[in-house]
Amino acid sequence: MMMDLLQALGSGILVGMVYALLGLGVVIVFRASEAFNFAVGEFLVVGAFLFLVFYADLRLPILVALPLALLAAGAVGGLIERLTIKPLLGRSPISMTIVTLGLASVLRSLVQLVFGAHTYPFELRLPDIKLEIGGMLFLSEALWAGILSLVTFGLVILFLFQTRWGVAIRATSESQAKALAFGIDAGFILLLVWMVSAVCIAISGVVISNFGSLSYVTGIVGLRAIPVVLIGGMDSIGGALVGGIVVGVCEALVGAYIEPLGLIGFKEVAPYILLLIVLTFRPYGLFGTVRIERV
Repeated sequence: MMMDLLQALGSGILVGMVYALLGLGVVIVFRASEAFNFAVGEFLVVGAFLFLVFYADLRLPILVALPLALLAAGAVGGLIERLTIKPLLGRSPISMTIVTLGLASVLRSLVQLVFGAHTYPFELRLPDIKLEIGGMLFLSEALWAGILSLVTFGLVILFLFQTRWGVAIRATSESQAKALAFGIDAGFILLLVWMVSAVCIAISGVVISNFGSLSYVTGIVGLRAIPVVLIGGMDSIGGALVGGIVVGVCEALVGAYIEPLGLIGFKEVAPYILLLIVLTFRPYGLFGTVRIERV
């Protein structure tokens, strides 16, 4: 019984790290512009397909294909920001959020047009690091997903807190007016933020697809970013990490203990039920900034 619980917790944490990286991609955009990127699932699919082109079609080694795919994903994120987000600077963040809803449909249609409705086999062919401890078994794909997501999360944190551009991003996130007063180009910072976000989401897409296959409907996984960021806090980077792990563990526990009782598919709904419970007591999430509005 204890082994089953530890198995569920371990598996949940590994998957939760992938969700956390998805949430990070949403949070850094929200911090910079107060806009929620509802096209996160489509960014995920685009990033994964870009990697598939370099890795499977051009047959480049993974150490070459992955950086090239991430650069391409960042370029796509930057291009989208220039075409759809930059013209809305100075307007209500709601306008940017609404644009991302339309952007999701456009990207989904483009992916389906270019790659079709086919399901593509996806395998990273990384070293087998399958881990067996007692009665627990952690598959290589899940371990690599957790490791790559954790490493990426850490690198982004280092970028944000230890580099000049990271300081500029955080300053712009606090106040665009103050950032401009100190000579920071807020427009360029927003471009950089969207590029970093696209890279984070692309890595999530790669490791998620490594569980078996990739198609244009894989983007449905992007919906997991919603409970992740709302539970952790819309503007909290640490909250994205905690929210991702909470959602991953919630799914794993429901799949291990509740679905066997006959509630098949309940783990798909459980994170949103948990979200409602958290928001009832913490409207701004576990680590979100509480905003006091004067009436």
